[in-house]
Amino acid sequence: MKPEPGAPPSPPWRLEQRLRRQLLLALAVLWLVGAVTALVGQQHELHDVLDDALEDTAERALSLPLRSDAAPEAPQGDDDDEHARLQIFDRDGRLLWRSAEAPLTPLADLRRKGTRSEGDWRVSVQRRDDGSRQAVAAEPLEVRHEALGQAALWLLTPLLALLPLAALLVHLVLRRGFRRLEPLRAGLARREGADLSPLPLDGLPGELRPLVETLNALLARVSALLQAERQFAAAGAHELRTPLAAARAQAQRLAQEARDAGLTERADALVRQLDRLAALASRLLQIARVESGVALKREPVDLAQLATLVADEFPEARPGGRLRVEAGPVVIVAADTDALGIALRNLIDNALKHGGPAAQVTVQAGPGTISVRDDGPGVPPDSLTRLVRPFERGTSAAEGSGLGLAMVETIARQSGAQLELRSPVAGGHGFEATLRFADP
Repeated sequence: MKPEPGAPPSPPWRLEQRLRRQLLLALAVLWLVGAVTALVGQQHELHDVLDDALEDTAERALSLPLRSDAAPEAPQGDDDDEHARLQIFDRDGRLLWRSAEAPLTPLADLRRKGTRSEGDWRVSVQRRDDGSRQAVAAEPLEVRHEALGQAALWLLTPLLALLPLAALLVHLVLRRGFRRLEPLRAGLARREGADLSPLPLDGLPGELRPLVETLNALLARVSALLQAERQFAAAGAHELRTPLAAARAQAQRLAQEARDAGLTERADALVRQLDRLAALASRLLQIARVESGVALKREPVDLAQLATLVADEFPEARPGGRLRVEAGPVVIVAADTDALGIALRNLIDNALKHGGPAAQVTVQAGPGTISVRDDGPGVPPDSLTRLVRPFERGTSAAEGSGLGLAMVETIARQSGAQLELRSPVAGGHGFEATLRFADP
């Protein structure tokens, strides 16, 4: 049954708890069926044994040496069985002898021989072969019911006592079984976003192998799709660079040779648009490299040296003092040099563009961190979270693709670092982006 649109999602259920309940219910039902079957069999056997004893008592009574003219008074002393009643009659139904608790009247119909239930009694009527004497042995049915109840109590009490132990054993067995899945879950949790390698099948139970194999097939298809997308982006960006460079050269030549002021202005605008396209193609090449997982590699990287090398790639900002580097002698982290270079280059480029022509940009490398800070107008604090999304731009009028911070955030995640954005920095203005490494 599909949930209605807008309805809250159903709470998640746990397979372990469901299996535990079902197993305990099945075990309890099986034990109950077994106990009832055992009780029915025990009742049948108990009746057979007691009936045989009752018949044996009546038959032995027939051999007692009694005189036919003796008074039928009850004998003195205790009976062997305080619950049994015994009567002996002659051929004509006259009482010859009775046990201490037996009444004077017959406990059963003397005309019917055999063992049966009559009223509240279980009786056995036996007579001699010549018919001269007949005996009645009787026992209250209440005694048999009490004996059967005690037998049922002794049978069910251990079972009821074992149910909690069975529940504990089922819980431990299921918990141990599901813990075998923990390495698989932990391995998936430790994976980086770009790691689409197949999951290991070693040590998995046979029931889970088809599921993991299907998941591996899905990962392979996703990996192939991503690889095709990256190759397309990289090839497209690479192929665009050559015609863009040629078109830019032609536009510059047109601007130089144009004598009409309006034509010169349009040619310069064309050059600027081609420069923008070239920058976008270069950014696409960088994205293709980042999405391929280039930042997953680990090697010692000196953040101080990297900051100096990348800052030297902006010669137009270095001599005038707009861009400066503050770093200690050696600041080492485990990351990939090329990937961090791409991230730092984008952060510096963003700061120079969006900080304004007069903004001072500072690159600072410290223990486990590298940051780029400018003293420009900054951005509203509530817009910081959306700046790391692709094609999201700040409030600056400077042109940009909206891909720089998204790329930096991906590199930070692959490098085991965290991208922190802060604005304003001081005095109500300024913008700072920091890469903070969890394990310097």
